[in-house]
Amino acid sequence: MSNLTNRSLCFCILVLVLVLSGSTSVLAQKENQSDKPTKSDSTKTDSTQTEEEEVTPLPKIEEMQVPSMDDLLKKPPVDWIVLENDRVLIVEPIYPRPNTLQQLDAALKESYSWPKPKSKEEIDEQRKMRAAFNFIQLTLIDEKESPEYQIQRKNVKQVVHHEDQILMRIDELLKSNQLRLAFELLLVLDRKHRDWPGFNQRQQRLLFLEAKDKQKLKQFEIAIAFIEDLHRRSPEYPGLSQLAGEVIDVLIKQSVKEGHFRKGHFFLKRLASMFPRQKIIAIWEESFLARSNTILNKADQQAKQNDYQSAIQFAMDASIVWPINPRLRESLLRYHNRYPVINVGVLETAFDKTPFFLERNSTRRHRKLTQIPLFEVARINQTPQYQSRFFEQWDPTDLGRRADFILRQSYASWESHPTMMAADITEFLRKKITPGNSQYDERFDSYVQSITATSPFTFSIFFDRVPLRTERLLTLPIEAKPLWEAVSTDINSENARNPKQPEIFVSNRFIVDEQTPNQVRYVRAIPEPTGLRDYNLAQINEIRYPNFEKSFQALLLGEVSVLPFLPAKLVSYFQEQEEFNVVQSAIPLSHVLQFNPESKPLKIIELRRALAYAIDRRKILTDTLLHQSQLLNGRLITAPYYTGLQTYNQQVPQREYNFPLAVALAVASQKKLGGNIPTLHMLCDPNPETQEAAKELINAWSQIGMRVTLIPNTPVEAEKKNLNWDIAYRTVTMTEPVMELWPFLTVGKGAQIESLEIFPDWLRLKLIELDEATDWETATALIKRLQLQLYSMAHIVPLWEIDQFHVFRTNIKGYADRPLNFYDNVEQWVVTPVFPNVDAFTQK
Repeated sequence: MSNLTNRSLCFCILVLVLVLSGSTSVLAQKENQSDKPTKSDSTKTDSTQTEEEEVTPLPKIEEMQVPSMDDLLKKPPVDWIVLENDRVLIVEPIYPRPNTLQQLDAALKESYSWPKPKSKEEIDEQRKMRAAFNFIQLTLIDEKESPEYQIQRKNVKQVVHHEDQILMRIDELLKSNQLRLAFELLLVLDRKHRDWPGFNQRQQRLLFLEAKDKQKLKQFEIAIAFIEDLHRRSPEYPGLSQLAGEVIDVLIKQSVKEGHFRKGHFFLKRLASMFPRQKIIAIWEESFLARSNTILNKADQQAKQNDYQSAIQFAMDASIVWPINPRLRESLLRYHNRYPVINVGVLETAFDKTPFFLERNSTRRHRKLTQIPLFEVARINQTPQYQSRFFEQWDPTDLGRRADFILRQSYASWESHPTMMAADITEFLRKKITPGNSQYDERFDSYVQSITATSPFTFSIFFDRVPLRTERLLTLPIEAKPLWEAVSTDINSENARNPKQPEIFVSNRFIVDEQTPNQVRYVRAIPEPTGLRDYNLAQINEIRYPNFEKSFQALLLGEVSVLPFLPAKLVSYFQEQEEFNVVQSAIPLSHVLQFNPESKPLKIIELRRALAYAIDRRKILTDTLLHQSQLLNGRLITAPYYTGLQTYNQQVPQREYNFPLAVALAVASQKKLGGNIPTLHMLCDPNPETQEAAKELINAWSQIGMRVTLIPNTPVEAEKKNLNWDIAYRTVTMTEPVMELWPFLTVGKGAQIESLEIFPDWLRLKLIELDEATDWETATALIKRLQLQLYSMAHIVPLWEIDQFHVFRTNIKGYADRPLNFYDNVEQWVVTPVFPNVDAFTQK
């Protein structure tokens, strides 16, 4: 066509259309106005060449090739007009679209129902408008002078729009499994013309093929996501039910093989929600039921042998395998009432290896759960009030230089410790005042002169110097085997201790029965006797989760019944839930920065103060830890103990954030260190709150040019022999600072004269003077002055105290309203079974 002149080109096209479609098929809207001579070959005459030139015929529809992806995306869009004889005109996009022919036919049909015209002008107007519906306006491509034409509707067999060509190319891509390219073209089509006819079918086909492809690649969870998407669009899509059954069958098999039955239930429920009658569902339901019944049969066998610990474990395992087993409810109720068990969700156990050698939440829980000291704090009202489980009476005599003790001779059935006799206590305490013994305690020896047992259940302690409080001096457990072996159960009874279990000490409460990397199982040191009407808590499983989010999910799903740690942002959520109770601890958790007394850089007071002034404590407390919560309280502190104690000095002013002063002090300390401050290393309590706050502290210190790195709480770091640390971020819950401050400051070295060598003279003298105080008034005045000096000299940097909250499921009763420690009164907790929630057990 490019070899023809403009005039001959138009003429040829018109002739062709008239020949093919009839004399009235195509009417030119513009006449050719130019009369330019045509170009001819030098060997032929102009007139002969023009007359004999043959017109190039239009291609037929079957000869048309589907445009390539590049043509569709990069070249201007074109439509194909298919005439009655299957010849194709290639034109610019025509309108209306899509379904051009159908829309014209519908408009023409509708025109016959128009209101009857009232004048000749209206008649002519309606006639023109109706006539327009019989023609299609089109613009030929590659025609510059007169490209616009109209063609009668009756002579057009089909219109293949540009979007239809995209669908044709998508079909080709789907056939060759080029799914990514097909998806890209679908996106292009969706942007060009949303809801184009045929788009949904191709999209559904693509989803089906994607699911098949992921199945072939063994990416089954991705495959089921495609299947669910397709099911939402077309539930009856051919082959979808079979494909879903195949994919989910594999996923359930994998879950069962790994022991993740709840995950298998989750997939089974997803299949049932799409295709309730899928045969795979019935097969797996029967399999789960049979497996669950097998486990319940084992539970029955163990119960017949009075091994209720194993029986309840089997019953709980059966509930995990198939929670809707009709036998399950009765079995759980029977075995759980005889041997109550609770699962506690924790972020770390006391046996996790970590370089943080100081006391942390897990070790505090472990100590409280496994040990009963001779005296323990019952409540705090400015000063601690003590109680004892072992003594009926204790009286100071001889102006406080002697104390007489009378032990209880009988215990309640719920108490889980062995019977304690005077000989058990006196023998253990004598070791603590015997130099050279492994249990020798220099500080205890400085108070006690001698211990005498006067009868099996009475003894006396004679003091060299009068202790400030006898009860506080005896807040220690008796870590020795009972001298009287006939403990509170019959050796031949079902409650007799298994010989494989650890040795029981006199003051044991619970003992570690089993330990794995992700769980520690505690059982009563002395089980409750048989024949009781109601049984108290017999076993505690501390289940470790990698982060709080996982433990929170476990609580909601019923895997655990208690969380000892509840972040501020979730307190209000659980307080609003009927199935949970939120309990606030009586003592907040104090956060403190402590410096290594043997760290050379931190012996410089300017450096310690620079670290203190660089911290915006109020901002970190409010934004990072409390999350702007109105229900959880936190306070800035000036001492490492509870602000509600009488010994806390409320007159010590808070150190405010002062960035310019911190910079100046950092520069001064840099000069004293020879022009360079070395990188400091910080130990941090594994508590998630402290870890989060520690990052904020390190960032604040970097602003004044001080580099501090956080020592990871990993087993690898724990294996290192020479732990190099400069700062310790620790949490404490002191109840008697007069006695506890000394061992706190020595960072794990105890209250010994030798441990004071690392301190300056003035601090050594102050601690000794405080330890020798004999009346409460003097001790209170001394510790308040010491608090002021420690704070001003920045030997420690108290940060803040935060209220602690625990969350219990409502099936647990008997815990304290305001516990001092999480496991307070744990032997008397009453636990009823939590029956499986089918919906919860079928969540992933």
